[in-house]
Amino acid sequence: MLLLAALLSTNLLFSQFDSLNLEPNDTIIIDLKDTVQYIFLGHIKENRNGEDRVDSRIESLDFSKYQRIWLGGDVTDESNRRFSTLEYIDNLFDVSNPLNHWAFGNHDLRNFNVEWLRKITKKPTFYHHSSDGIVTLVLNLGLNPSNCENLNKQFNLIKSVCDTISKSSHLILLSHYCPWSGIPGLPPPSSYAHSDIKAWIANCSDKPATFKDLIYPLLVKVKNNGVQVINIMGDAGSGNKGRTMKSSDNIYFISSGIDKKTQITNGPDKVLIFKHHVQSRFLDWDFYILDSL
Repeated sequence: MLLLAALLSTNLLFSQFDSLNLEPNDTIIIDLKDTVQYIFLGHIKENRNGEDRVDSRIESLDFSKYQRIWLGGDVTDESNRRFSTLEYIDNLFDVSNPLNHWAFGNHDLRNFNVEWLRKITKKPTFYHHSSDGIVTLVLNLGLNPSNCENLNKQFNLIKSVCDTISKSSHLILLSHYCPWSGIPGLPPPSSYAHSDIKAWIANCSDKPATFKDLIYPLLVKVKNNGVQVINIMGDAGSGNKGRTMKSSDNIYFISSGIDKKTQITNGPDKVLIFKHHVQSRFLDWDFYILDSL
């Protein structure tokens, strides 16, 4: 068995030991054979000769390396305009796999063929999934008060998960848009995201009902109960190519997306890759230059 001992006295990336409740100079033993990788991909759309396609560099990746594929939205320019485009996306990312998730963006939803999305993914537009100590909440932040029924259902799902999670090591929230405005300790979304939906509301009954007012306190409660909380959004890449931030309450917020057209001015495109050491309940992550993969 190949083992790795990591000392907490070192300056480890992103302080991913938060959820382990260890003390400085404690030693964690990781079985590298028990390590799996997950990849997050945001804003990967590319118009190729008038065809709705995924960035060609993403197309060429070997996805067999990744046990989970998480899509952060805007997968193509018009993902649900034609059912054949959804079949193409499914062939690339196996979106009906229960371990793979797709947080829809505006380019995925704006042709209103939501039934096609449900048919190809075999999932609703918002839901939760639990496996190997990780609970994943996939959010549809395109919902608004014009659809109070589903908006309220989504909030009730978030609240139920946050109120009952106990034995898991991590809670991960996936979204396309950025609703994080005003979160204590975070910079303004304009510095890392395409969108700043600070007016988005989580339900149709509470006032105020922003992400900061209704959802963030639930996440703080989860964190205080010993579960590491990570928010990831994919509406990024034209400016900042990827950023990890931590709120004043030690909750992680990660933006990640690509845009080939802005590499000259803003640096190379990067993708977000997680390494999960399942038995030790340890999750770490980093950004990798796309052209190096």
